[in-house]
Amino acid sequence: MAEGTSEAGGLELLRRFVSLQAELVKAWMQFHPEALDPWAAKRIPRHGELTVRGERWRFQRHGAGVGFQGEESRWTVEVHRAVGTPEVFDAWRLMVYFESLNVNTVRMGARDFPTDDERSLEQWLVALEGLGLVERERSGVRMWRLTRSN
Repeated sequence: MAEGTSEAGGLELLRRFVSLQAELVKAWMQFHPEALDPWAAKRIPRHGELTVRGERWRFQRHGAGVGFQGEESRWTVEVHRAVGTPEVFDAWRLMVYFESLNVNTVRMGARDFPTDDERSLEQWLVALEGLGLVERERSGVRMWRLTRSN
């Protein structure tokens, strides 16, 4: 995948991330509906496979959530432990995803934001918030979501 260097390109990558994350969580929840119950979560396999968008994805449960990696694409999607709200994300999860896409920067106006720096991605999200494109998640510190208009 080409490096994301335009405003529209960065926002489109963000939309694709949110969409893919939601599809992965939906597929995972079909096999593990008990994932929303913190007491039952210990019975969920720590790793396994599922198919989304015609690609096999390996998953691994860990302390902060579930990580997915596409077998062919090698894309990585890290989902926060709040799998009940798969549309939320944070800068660290975006950083991991952009790295798997080989995206080095996203642009807002004349400013480039390096995608290998969590603080830089936070600043990008704040800039997108200023344009009404993303909003902070009420329940989570440093968690974000696309606005309804997106």
